Amino acid sequence: MTFGCKVNQYESQAIRESWQARGGSPVPVPDAADVVLINSCAVTARAERDARNAVFRVRRAAPEARILLAGCAARLFQTFRPRPGAAWAEPDLCLGNEAKASLLDGPWPDACGEQALQGYPPFRIRAFSRARAVLKVQDGCVHRCTYCIVPQTRGAPRSRSPQEALAEARTLLAAGHVELVLSGINLGQYGRDRPEYGDFWRLLRFLDAELAPEFAGRARLRVSSLEPSQLDMRGREVLAGCRMVCPHLHISLQHASQAVLRRMGRGHYSAAMLETALAEMASFWPRMGLGADILVGFPGETEEDFQVLLETVERLPLSYAHVFPYSRRPGTAAARFEGHLPARLRLERAATARAAVERRRRHFWEAQRQLPRMFIAPDDGAPTGGHGLQKGVNEYYVPCRFASPLPAGAASGHRTLVEARPVGLDARGLLVEPVSGRERALRGGDRS
Repeated sequence: MTFGCKVNQYESQAIRESWQARGGSPVPVPDAADVVLINSCAVTARAERDARNAVFRVRRAAPEARILLAGCAARLFQTFRPRPGAAWAEPDLCLGNEAKASLLDGPWPDACGEQALQGYPPFRIRAFSRARAVLKVQDGCVHRCTYCIVPQTRGAPRSRSPQEALAEARTLLAAGHVELVLSGINLGQYGRDRPEYGDFWRLLRFLDAELAPEFAGRARLRVSSLEPSQLDMRGREVLAGCRMVCPHLHISLQHASQAVLRRMGRGHYSAAMLETALAEMASFWPRMGLGADILVGFPGETEEDFQVLLETVERLPLSYAHVFPYSRRPGTAAARFEGHLPARLRLERAATARAAVERRRRHFWEAQRQLPRMFIAPDDGAPTGGHGLQKGVNEYYVPCRFASPLPAGAASGHRTLVEARPVGLDARGLLVEPVSGRERALRGGDRS
């Protein structure tokens, strides 16, 4: 069971492959398992609670199974005390992120697994459980945003060597994945521990240059999350020169009021910095998908601060955003701040911000209907109608569903980008139909 971010998904896949190589077999439900791994998240109080509830549910469903709780919530679980009389169960073993890699040796790690991890974690994968594979290149963070507990659960930055990242990228592409999502806990801190690797932009340029001669037009790279400060002149130059990177970015914005950003410990960038970068990027990405993380109701957030955020959302060309109401995290600096807002107000502001994002999303999706073509990376899922996979995302990260059968050869799993044209739109995304080989030949068939 995996909760949380793409990094967790990647690490669960690495552990799954390792256990299968040792003779283990995955089972569909916990009550059929001998061992259950819960790979947990703690980015919010709710995520941590979900991990505790998962332990309880698994213990009830499979009382004889060995339950391993790993990941960000595992360290916090060890100090959590339930209310008297609360439904409660404990795992057989808690393994924080510093010890999670010990599970690569099997599901029976001993106490020595708690020793501090040195260097980049030795996770490796040969395939991925979803159509769009995660390629992990970085771990850890030392920025210590005042609301965030991740530095306590993930530790200091650790970077993967460019050569190892490239080798795994080739393995995943050879396995049939046509989209790789470059992921880390904080990509902006890539290379901090290993200056010889350079920064994230150097890594991205290296991967694109090595992979593009063979895979450009057949596969693509997607960047998982960046901060506005990373979209400086150098970053924009690298993105402009890449042949395989999707015209889509996800930005860890959090807020638009500079006063709130400073209290969050994120005063090193501004929303204006993002808007300027996007205006410059229009020269090489005239159309792009733009996602964001937004945190509302932070301690001390005034109505004026919130209005600044809403006005910024209305200006940004957002195609989606993840909006979270602030939740108090014990052990963080913000938990001790004055000016905590009532839960009702935090939820109201989150709902208002989501409505503003929804208006921007609808505008972006409507504009996508006018595109003459796009390239769909198919999702996993059961075929319907007898003609193969039926949904996926385009290069701008818009969900798409096929309204007619895929052409011969394009329905064989997730091994090709499918060229398509939009024919409709509903609440779930774009309706598209595949472009025939004849149509591609008539106009040259390029994917530039």
